Amino acid sequence: MSDTSRSNSLLRLIWAARLSVLALMIAVAVALDAASTTSHLNDVRQRWQAEADDISLKLRGQILQNVQAVWGLAANVAVEPTIDDARFEDLASTIFTLAPELRNIGLAPDFVIRFMYPMEGNEAAVGLDLTKQSLPPGEIQAMLDSRQVRFTGPINLVQGGQGLAARLPIFERASDRLWGVVSVILDMDKLYQAAGISQAPADAQFALSKSADPSNREAVFYGSRSARWDNPITSTIAMPGANWTLLYQPRGGWPAHPANPWVFRSALVVLVLLFTGAAFWLTSLLFREDQARRRFSGLFELAPFGIGLFSTTTGDLIRANHAFERSFGAAARSLAFFDRSFDRSGRPLTGAIGIRKELAKNGRFSGIEAYYQTANGALAPFLMQGLQLDDVDNEPVVWLITQDIAEQKYIDQMKSEFISTVSHELRTPLTSISGSLGLLANNAVGTLPEKASKLAGIAYRNSQQLTFLINDLLDIESLIAGKMSFKMENQVLETLVRESVENIQPFARGRQVSLHLADLAPVTVHADKQRFHQALNNLLSNAIKFSPAGGTVEMFTQQTLGSVRLCVQDSGPGIPVSFRDRIFQKFSQADGSDQRSKGGTGLGLAITRELMVRMNGGVDYHSVPGQGATFWLELPIVAEAAEQHTG
Repeated sequence: MSDTSRSNSLLRLIWAARLSVLALMIAVAVALDAASTTSHLNDVRQRWQAEADDISLKLRGQILQNVQAVWGLAANVAVEPTIDDARFEDLASTIFTLAPELRNIGLAPDFVIRFMYPMEGNEAAVGLDLTKQSLPPGEIQAMLDSRQVRFTGPINLVQGGQGLAARLPIFERASDRLWGVVSVILDMDKLYQAAGISQAPADAQFALSKSADPSNREAVFYGSRSARWDNPITSTIAMPGANWTLLYQPRGGWPAHPANPWVFRSALVVLVLLFTGAAFWLTSLLFREDQARRRFSGLFELAPFGIGLFSTTTGDLIRANHAFERSFGAAARSLAFFDRSFDRSGRPLTGAIGIRKELAKNGRFSGIEAYYQTANGALAPFLMQGLQLDDVDNEPVVWLITQDIAEQKYIDQMKSEFISTVSHELRTPLTSISGSLGLLANNAVGTLPEKASKLAGIAYRNSQQLTFLINDLLDIESLIAGKMSFKMENQVLETLVRESVENIQPFARGRQVSLHLADLAPVTVHADKQRFHQALNNLLSNAIKFSPAGGTVEMFTQQTLGSVRLCVQDSGPGIPVSFRDRIFQKFSQADGSDQRSKGGTGLGLAITRELMVRMNGGVDYHSVPGQGATFWLELPIVAEAAEQHTG
């Protein structure tokens, strides 16, 4: 699949995801709105249910409170079955003061009413056989089995209004024989008023029914039978022999939504917009990241230099671009390949470059040059840089960048040959000119006028500086070309150092800088005496030039296992951080202006590095800006001498 097709597919997928998120958020908003409405309705119903239950409890409590007072009469009759009219009237009148909702009280021995209070208005009830009027056999049997009160009603009274009949069984205390019942009629209107039903809220639709079915209008005995009910609140008033249901709901019906629904709905709209906007933003980032990845992939593949991606853990090649594969073919499948380097003559270099060690230490490296076998089997010079990074899965990987510098080497060689030719052609006439100017400046051919003598001195110093430049150019080119000869011998390090210090003392005194030589390690090194003096002289001259007047240059040694470091520490300004990667390159100076305050060709450290490499040693430094710099020359210690010093 091409990148364009993949991009179009991703774009379609992103739009599908955006629309899905929008649809999902709308569905969630609708569900939340419905849940909010349902929750509000449940809250309203719970409030109305609490009010209905409160009314039911009050009504039932009023009924039971009135009946409870009548139990005292039943208890007296159970003890005194031969009760007379006077005794009954006395007890009944007392009960009426305790139970104001009573309509009348009657005593019915053998279920026939013989006593009645009050008599006025209730004369027709005397002699009434309850078994034939309002107590069917089933009710009688239930009352006898439970020995509890049984309710009937509400019933329409002859005197008008409605009443609730309660019958309390009486068993003689002495024989436990059924004596009869106490028949009580409670005034329903008074009960409604006492329970607060008649003062129900104006916005409430209220009814009492003998059935739990709101559609059974014939069972309604209080409230409007024509009322329309919409899932009303119900509360049951359960009594032995009579079960009533209280129906309760708002007069205008249940609310379809909260009082201010648009506040909540506006918040839902804002949330939908926020989440949808976030989805659009995130998917836009994803699309831009994909575009950046494709651009990076294009740059990765089309880069003119080789790029290899290696696993830090195993060192194996994970991915490489075309330039990398063209350079090394299938050989460079591991970082270990780059530890097998060669010199320009095809001889394997002793010791590994240590790419993985350098990465583990510093996380990166740069400027490493070496010859490697290419895909066609030939040797080619490469400049390498490396960096350890984390990939998308947070696993460390190594980016290795290789650049074929064969053409650059060829150009450098041509340039070196040109410089060497020009330098050789200039050295002979320049030596003659410099010598002649020296004779003139020192009045060897006669005293010159003051102005002429001054000009001759300036010309002589400039010719000397030019001579130093040509000598440095010839030295660096000879070193790079491998044409400089080395006479390697065992040398006592302390003797070499003291000779170099003596040779450079006049230059130090001229700069008003002191040279302090600490105790040196008594070791022997294998080196070329002249080239060692040249390398050390370069470090000392730099240290003197960059130390202030009155400053001190310290020299001391640091001995490690198998090698020794000769350190030169100055009291100058230190090495700028921006210059550290170029300090050992040719023509490099921290001050790149045309008028350099310290002078020099910029070749001294480059020559020093080449000299030390040819003597199997090295050069490096440590510096903190503003606190001076410490350069050192490192050479291996001669084994026999080391054993003698140890012994």
